[in-house]
Amino acid sequence: MTWLSPPDPITPNPDQIHIWRIWLGQQSPLTYQSCLSAEEHTRANRFKFDRDRTRFIQSRGSLRHILSRYLGCSAAEVTFTYGEYGKPQVSNDPTLTFNLSHSEDLALCAVGYHQRLGIDLEHLRSLTHFESLSRRCLCDSELQALSTLAAPEAQQQFLQYWTCKEAYLKALGCGLTQSLQSVEVQLTPVAKLLSPAHSWQLKILDPAPGFVAAVVSAKKVQITQYEWGGGEVGRWGGGPLSKQF
Repeated sequence: MTWLSPPDPITPNPDQIHIWRIWLGQQSPLTYQSCLSAEEHTRANRFKFDRDRTRFIQSRGSLRHILSRYLGCSAAEVTFTYGEYGKPQVSNDPTLTFNLSHSEDLALCAVGYHQRLGIDLEHLRSLTHFESLSRRCLCDSELQALSTLAAPEAQQQFLQYWTCKEAYLKALGCGLTQSLQSVEVQLTPVAKLLSPAHSWQLKILDPAPGFVAAVVSAKKVQITQYEWGGGEVGRWGGGPLSKQF
């Protein structure tokens, strides 16, 4: 699948999920500050490091601009409520659902309509305490699959398992309050959730070199991938497609 320039206008469809790829760092955080709420400014100021504060502002501001295209309002007019475990929902139109994940300088946003969904993104990296971490997070069948791989491939596959499990838990709205071992994933020959038993759709994404990602939805849907090009009104596309880390 390729990353497309989105149409304008764009409309939600109950049989589709739109995945938006957002490269953080393209614009100054000043581009987005005016559309953030007072609560979001407070959250941004809690970050100790400028890099983390900037990434939060850019990802949250991009999210607001993306959602505003579906809602037909300005980015500043998008309002949120929060579930029991902190998952945000759109107040303007509760039938519009979304989920955001970011890692390093990349973020992914999934947007759907009348459906539960979750997305997770991880930057590939060397993991400390890998064996104990795997035993805490993976089921027996997943550990067996990892045991056949060399160390670098095993760590990459672990992170792919992680994205699948966390995307599912985010779709439920509970996040990591529930054990990752409660979710069993099969990656080959076809990626799917083995448990809990339900008609959830699991899709592995290829976000960019050096990253793994997955999206989960409560029903079978078509997935379309869009490139977010910036916070300016009316600007689409133009993301650094070849950027690597």
